[in-house]
Amino acid sequence: MNLHIPGIDIDKAVQNSGSMELFLELLNDVYKIIEEKSDLVETYVKEKDLTNYTILVHSLKTTCRMIGAMDLGEEFFTLEKLGKENHLEQVEALTPEVLSSFRSLKSALEPYASQANEPTRDFDKSTISTLLNKLIHAIDDFDLGTSEETANQLLTYQCDEELSSKLSSLAKLVSNLDYEEAKEHARDILDSL
Repeated sequence: MNLHIPGIDIDKAVQNSGSMELFLELLNDVYKIIEEKSDLVETYVKEKDLTNYTILVHSLKTTCRMIGAMDLGEEFFTLEKLGKENHLEQVEALTPEVLSSFRSLKSALEPYASQANEPTRDFDKSTISTLLNKLIHAIDDFDLGTSEETANQLLTYQCDEELSSKLSSLAKLVSNLDYEEAKEHARDILDSL
């Protein structure tokens, strides 16, 4: 498969994510979070909340590097350092341009955004428990591909409305790359089964 996405080093990205298939899944995830995360960064800047700002730009740096957007990853790294050093004025000056570059990725990633849903299966408590544990271990091992795959598998089970909603939020946390929260949420769901 010969891909060309402006600003993205495909070879590096496939190497980072483990396979072409996982790389394409990651592009889909990143496409879905661009607006939400950009808005959140802007909110933190407006509120002068450098603690949460620094945490978020750190995760966006990692995300950009994972998909091979190396230059953008470096720009987020610069913002992260400025946030850690409490350089609010520089953060305010440089953030809009970096977010503009990040948002411009959206149109480049659009062809890779999918809305695929697998057929549903009957609820099975032990399988769901196993999948939740698998997800927690995958997150602990920084195995992004397995985390993603497992979260999507959980969505294929027919559950009552409450559990279904919890599993949807869990999948969203995973695709938004909020791994610590996803792990806590997975544990809560396990406890409630």
